[in-house]
Amino acid sequence: MKDLGRAFSFVFKDPRWVSKLVIAAAFMILSLLIVGIFVLVGYFIEMTQRVMRREEYPLPEWTDIGVKFVLGFKFVIAYVVYLLPILLLVIPIIGVSIASAIAEQPDMMAAFVTVYIFGFTLLVIPYTLALTLLLPIITYRFAEEGKISDALDIGGVIRDFRGNWENTLIVALIAMAIESFAAIGLLVLVIGIFFTIFYAYAVSHYLYGALYLNRVEREHAGVAA
Repeated sequence: MKDLGRAFSFVFKDPRWVSKLVIAAAFMILSLLIVGIFVLVGYFIEMTQRVMRREEYPLPEWTDIGVKFVLGFKFVIAYVVYLLPILLLVIPIIGVSIASAIAEQPDMMAAFVTVYIFGFTLLVIPYTLALTLLLPIITYRFAEEGKISDALDIGGVIRDFRGNWENTLIVALIAMAIESFAAIGLLVLVIGIFFTIFYAYAVSHYLYGALYLNRVEREHAGVAA
C-alpha cells in the first residue's frame, strides 16, 4: 500500500506544524476533563477526510471548533454503539458482585462471578480484536459524509474488509503498535505524552485515509480490468 512512509512524516512537513501541535496539546489536556475529547475526535476525522481528498497538508487548522465538536460527537456515538455488547455484558458482573457482597453464601456467589468473568473474557477479547481490526474501515466510511449510519453499516464494513483485508490488517497493526508506544512521551517530561499521543493518532488517521484511497484505486483497477 502506498503512503505508509509519508504517514510518519506528514506532520512535520506542514509549515505550521509547531503551532498546530501546541494547540493540540492544549486540547489533549482539556480531554482529561472530557471537554476536549469530541473536538479532538472531530479533528482526527477531518484529518482523515483531508487525506481522502489528497490535500497537500492533511493537518487541519484549529478553526471551526464547533464543527469539529459535532463531527467528533457523532463518531463517538457510532463507536459507543459498537461497544454496547461489551457494556451490556459488564452490567451482570456489577450486579453479581454486589449480590455476592451481601449474600449469605459469598463463596458460591464468588465462584459464579469467577466463571462469568472467564466467559466474559472469552467473548470480549475476540470481539475487541475484531473491532480494532475494522476500525480503519469504520472511520473512513464515517469520514466520507460524516454520517453515523455509514459507520454502522456493518454489511458495508465487512464488504470493504473482504475486498482489501491485507492492507486493512497492515494499517490496523501499525495503528495499534504506534498508539501503544505513544506513552513513551512520559520519558520526555510528563507533558511530552500529549504530543506523542497526538502524533500516534495523527499517523493512524492518515493511514485510515490512505486505506480509503487504496480501496478506491483497487476498485478502479477492477473496473478497468
